[in-house]
Parts: sequence; C-alpha cells; structure tokens
Amino acid sequence: FSLYENLRNQRDDIGIEARFDTRLVDGLLRENPERRVLATKLRGSVWTLKAGDTVVSDPLAVVDFSAAARSGVDPFLLTALIPLLATLLLGRVFCGWLCPADLLFEVGSTLRRWAGIETNVTFSRWTKFCVLGLGALAGFYLGTQVFAEIYPPRVVSGELYLWITFGAGGAGAWLLLLIVSFEVFASRRFWCRYACPGGALYSLLGTFRVLRLKVRADRCTQCSKCVSACEFGLSPMSGKIGNECNNCGHCVRACGLDALTWRIGPRPKDGFDIIAAAERSAARETSAHGAKGTVEENHDTAGQ
Repeated sequence: FSLYENLRNQRDDIGIEARFDTRLVDGLLRENPERRVLATKLRGSVWTLKAGDTVVSDPLAVVDFSAAARSGVDPFLLTALIPLLATLLLGRVFCGWLCPADLLFEVGSTLRRWAGIETNVTFSRWTKFCVLGLGALAGFYLGTQVFAEIYPPRVVSGELYLWITFGAGGAGAWLLLLIVSFEVFASRRFWCRYACPGGALYSLLGTFRVLRLKVRADRCTQCSKCVSACEFGLSPMSGKIGNECNNCGHCVRACGLDALTWRIGPRPKDGFDIIAAAERSAARETSAHGAKGTVEENHDTAGQ
C-alpha cells in the first residue's frame, strides 16, 4: 500500500493494467479503513522507509548517499540508527529475515537442489568487502549513488513499483535474473556470500553482536547435517563461523540432537570451537584423574 498515493496520482497517465491495479488497491482500502491509514502513514521500501514522521534507512543507503553527496556528517545518518542498533545486537538478521531478495535466492537454491547441480565456483569472501569499498569510492568520485543500482533489496523494491505502476519491469529485473541464474548453475548463493555490499557492511557492524550460535560439545556427534544445511558454506558444528552467519536458523533446525542453540553474550576470544571444547573437557578430566592419583599416592606414602 505504500504505492497507493503514487498510483492514484498517475492513474490518468498509465496503462490499463496499472488502472486495474489501482482500483484493486482502492477496493482493499475501502474494505478496511485501517489499511487506508496504513497506506498514508507507511511509505517507501527496505532501502528507505517512512513510518509517520520516522524515517528508517538501510545503513548501505546512508553510505551510498553520503559518498555521492561527499558529506560525512548529515542528518540522514540518523535514519540508520534503528537498523544499526539491531545489527550491533543481533548481527546480520536483515540478510536472513528481512531482505526481499533473499526469497529469490532461496528459490534459486531450491531449483539447484532439485536439478542436482553440483558445480560450485567459489570466490574469496573478501570480494564483497572490495565491492563495498570500490562502490563507495566510485560514488564519491562520480557524485552519484552506485549501490542503489545494484543492491538487490533496492532493485526488488524498484521493480515491484514498475510492475504495479506500469505493468512492466526494467533493467533491474534482468540483473536479478542474471544473479539467480548464476547461483543456480555455477555458484551456490554467490551474491550473499561473495558480492553483496550490504552483507559486507552488516558483517562489519555485527562483529561484536551479542546473539550468537552456541555449540553443545556434549551433544554434537560431528554428523555435518548443519554444514549441509548452511547456505553460506559455514561450519556451525565447529563453532567458528565469524561474521558471515545471518542467524537464519537453518542449521539449528537441521540438527536433530539439539547440539546447536542460541546464546546471548559477548564475543568469545577463541570462538565456540566444538573440537577445542571437547579437547579442553578431556584435558580437564585427565588433569583431574592425575591430581586424584597424585593425592592417593601421597596418602599411601604418608601411611607407610
């Protein structure tokens, strides 16, 4: 319904399909007055959303705008405060739960599994950080927003607007099709793992997140079900997943032994490496037995 007002204003200038869509929206709003209030109060997309008098922006949108405007301090920076705090606490939850493009990429992963495609070209995970840096530099040099043209969540929102308003897509639809096709036939979840500038930014912001995956060493059997379930090619059972985890929970659901769970706390110095945890447990047990044997030996010696 965020397109409601724009659709009505353009009703006389757009095609039959758009007029039909406008009447459909009108009908939905007439059926429920609360929806009309929502349509006038809630506008925008995941790139920049206005709810009443509050504006919330994707942190990447702020970076993109600031680079293009060549301004480091701007009131627009405050609009990213809410997602910034959420990322600092929860990590890359936007990627796993809110990103509209993630639905397309998951469909691509499903098609890949159904087709039995095993080809998987890999790249360095640092690639997306290079995309983030180079995109910001390009925007600063050219004085234009670069990420707004290639960032899938923003592209999806723009394409939806074009389809609803004009009944046809734009160049962004071809970009999305290209990404999904490449992921299906060549590289599993290529964009999210190796190329997404937003994912790179969220990874950096979520370095010290408090919501983390916990491995229960006493329950894990190293069956690798969680590894197979992870779309990002991580190894949850090792406990060392770095900043790439988007807290999607696929690995937790795949584990039938409840060996994976969530915890709230500071970042551990050595991660939650399950192998190291098992070794430490064995070392403590050996040390305890050794100490007990020494005490008994000393006791016997004293008795003699």
